[in-house]
Amino acid sequence: MLNKLKQIKKRYVKAKAKPDKKLPYAKMQKRGKHIRRLVKVALVLVSLSGVFAFVKAGNVSQTNHQLLAKLQKYDDKLAKASLGQSVYSPSLNRYAQGFFQTYFTYSNNEDDKQKRTKTLKNYFATNINSNLYTNQTNQKQTYVGSRLLNTFMQNDVKIAQYQVGYTVGNDKKTIMRVFNLPFAQKSGQYTVLALPFATTEQDIVGHVGKIDQDDTNNATLASSDQVQKFVQVFSEKYVTSKASDMSLIMKDPEGLDGQYTVKSIDQVTVSGTKNDMAIKYLLTLTDTETKLEHSEQITLTVSPKGSTYYVVKMSHTQGGLLN
Repeated sequence: MLNKLKQIKKRYVKAKAKPDKKLPYAKMQKRGKHIRRLVKVALVLVSLSGVFAFVKAGNVSQTNHQLLAKLQKYDDKLAKASLGQSVYSPSLNRYAQGFFQTYFTYSNNEDDKQKRTKTLKNYFATNINSNLYTNQTNQKQTYVGSRLLNTFMQNDVKIAQYQVGYTVGNDKKTIMRVFNLPFAQKSGQYTVLALPFATTEQDIVGHVGKIDQDDTNNATLASSDQVQKFVQVFSEKYVTSKASDMSLIMKDPEGLDGQYTVKSIDQVTVSGTKNDMAIKYLLTLTDTETKLEHSEQITLTVSPKGSTYYVVKMSHTQGGLLN
């Protein structure tokens, strides 16, 4: 019996001395916790890498947009600079001479007048009223020829400046005048955007105001004595003075140097406020030498100056330009 007890004790001590191959529960829990932490950290890193990639892609896209905008800006400047040079364009010249031939030819015959109006409709923008360019005189006028002087940009509007020759009545003497033609160009075709406006030959670059397409009429301001008086006084001084004489009342002086007189001022409309007005009107002039009448569309951007106004910008159109 004693031997049996000793054998049992010996086997118990031997079994106790052997290590348990199974991990304790606490250790298993701790290892699982570490694994879960590693998985979470990995997920966070993956998420952050996605965010960084998205931000980087956004920055690249924004940089690309900025580069494209700069390239477009340079292209626009290049296009304006190229047009600002005095260049010869056969297609523009052919178009403009065809227009001037029709525009500066007047006849007493009613059929010829109607034909002239119909032909000019093909040249002018569709939203320009034909009443602006129908015959305003019964005196015969014959187109002789025209010569391209310059092409340039004025407030994003393309202008072709021509010296135009014509005779009046049966007089064979050729009258030479300088006219500026606002036009649009697209796909090799041209459109006249406004009535040709007169200048002297020396005054050839960039002296008209920004094209104002806001046709809102401020009836109160338009009918005020102050505005009406200013329009009359300014127009009289504009047609009788040299450009240099207009510097006190205009930021970019213009003047017709007595080649014309004011026949009438019509269709006065005003938009804006008293401190920043755009005055639009139709100015009809009489040539001092030929006595022929000529109408122009005028837009004056003015600001108050004492008891009168100062012309910040002058434009020879009244809006409605083509895109």
